[in-house]
Amino acid sequence: MTSVTPAVLLGNHFRALKLPTFAREYEKVAMESAQDRADYPRYLLRLCELERIDRDRRNIERRIRLARFPQTKSLDTFNFEAQPSLNKALVLELARCDWIEKRQNCIGLGPSGTGKTHIALALGLAACQKGYSVAFTTAAALVHELMEARDERRLRALQKHLNSVKLLIVDELGYVPFTAVGSELLFEVFSQRYERGATLVTSNLPFDEWTSVFGSERLTGALLDRLTHHVHILEMNGESFRLATSKKAHRRQPQGSIQPAK
Repeated sequence: MTSVTPAVLLGNHFRALKLPTFAREYEKVAMESAQDRADYPRYLLRLCELERIDRDRRNIERRIRLARFPQTKSLDTFNFEAQPSLNKALVLELARCDWIEKRQNCIGLGPSGTGKTHIALALGLAACQKGYSVAFTTAAALVHELMEARDERRLRALQKHLNSVKLLIVDELGYVPFTAVGSELLFEVFSQRYERGATLVTSNLPFDEWTSVFGSERLTGALLDRLTHHVHILEMNGESFRLATSKKAHRRQPQGSIQPAK
């Protein structure tokens, strides 16, 4: 009869218990513990710590992947000095994610290119790192997805998903006006999340111009009533980052020499 080695049995148990870090590190940690003359509880503690660190990392990566960020941005790379109108202290406070736990809202307002999307992505990343589920989309893409889901009779499933995430980020509200149906579907999303989940919206339009997007004063008023009840407002009224970068690059270009006439 052939006997199964302990290493093989351990590998099977680790896979069944979903402990990949145990499987990868237990021999190495055993040798280190023997050299340090650590007892069995300390050996197990080291393995458990490694497993938990690795599991937390994988969970963060999974939440970031499911959030569908167009790119990963953090507050470390945001130039607050270029946007003096932005309340940096409030942004850093929001990055702690207490407002998400309290199911409050955040609205970023300002012209195009002032960093609204960067801030939204950074706060979304912070939420993923804190253990919250996040969904990122643009307003136009969300309305298109809602209308498509309605036509394909899967609207309830999509609405259920949008209601289930702890933080919904809707970027670029105001760039594209919606049809009456699209406006009502988007309103329904915000309405269903009211006091049930945190929502972050960015817009290039002040509140008094949102009617031009939704096409109805009544619906816009009801929407703003819900979004601004428990809200943190971030105003970004500085110069466009993209415009400033373009100007700087233009200034650095050497002046072309004048060619003599032939």
